[in-house]
Amino acid sequence: MIDFRYHVVSLVSIFLALAVGIVLGAGPLNEGISTGITDQVKQLTAEKNQLRSERDAALTATKAQDSWAEAVTPALVARQLGGRSVAVVELPGADSSQVDATVDVLEQAGAIVSTQVTIQNSWIDPAKQSDRDDVADELTGQLTTAPATDAGTEDVLAAELARALVTTELAQTGQPDEGGAAVLKTLTDAGLVEVDGGTDASGQRATLALLVGGAPDSDATDAQVTKDDAAWVALARELDAASAGALLAGPPEAAADGGPVAALRSDKDVAATVSGVDDLDSPIGRVNVVLGLRQQLSGGAGQYGTAGSADAVSPQLPAAPQ
Repeated sequence: MIDFRYHVVSLVSIFLALAVGIVLGAGPLNEGISTGITDQVKQLTAEKNQLRSERDAALTATKAQDSWAEAVTPALVARQLGGRSVAVVELPGADSSQVDATVDVLEQAGAIVSTQVTIQNSWIDPAKQSDRDDVADELTGQLTTAPATDAGTEDVLAAELARALVTTELAQTGQPDEGGAAVLKTLTDAGLVEVDGGTDASGQRATLALLVGGAPDSDATDAQVTKDDAAWVALARELDAASAGALLAGPPEAAADGGPVAALRSDKDVAATVSGVDDLDSPIGRVNVVLGLRQQLSGGAGQYGTAGSADAVSPQLPAAPQ
């Protein structure tokens, strides 16, 4: 049986242990721990300040580069697209301000923007598949070249839109095209596209096509992303085939997985003929669009920008006149 002295000894041992812990914690152990934490805080603070300084320097450099690019843009793009017309196609998710800025640079290059079309979400909405099938069936007979036997609805719609917007014949640009206007009206009435200025302002085809995309849809499933990618690649392919050249541009996010530029570059066959630009959010990127379209006119193609999937930062500048 445990007696009273055992309890006393146990209690004394507990209090002695507590006392030793307090003494050590307030003394040598506390000093070591406190010093270590203080050193770590100082180091982290120094690293944070260094990173902030580097970030500020990078932002300053980027702003300076953008200012320089904006200043030299008129000289770089002057007459690069003189006498050429461009159809601009805005994909879902594209930044309209980037589209407007790019149109300004195209016009500085001497190009005429014949038509601006915005693709609506119904072009890829799974719930609208049946409606798209009906429109494709209605328009198939208007194609000058019959679609391939394995062509899907998105392929047919892409070919129809391309037939309405672009041509390979320079002499046909600027001329009314009733067939193209009818196609645009059908696509507009079906809610698949929206034409800037309305379908009454359309009907003149261009010889070049510019597609502008945006960031990937973060809410889309993998299966939907795959279908969306196929739709945008089909549109780029058909616009290129029906014109003197096509280019797909977007901000850096567009070159990320699920983005339209990434989809283009993942299809090596289409990327070999359709150019891509992944820095449309910068003045340099908009210059790249002009130079890329100029390269298309000479039969070339390339992938440009700052993403790892790009071939180079920018197309080669045309040789200066002698």
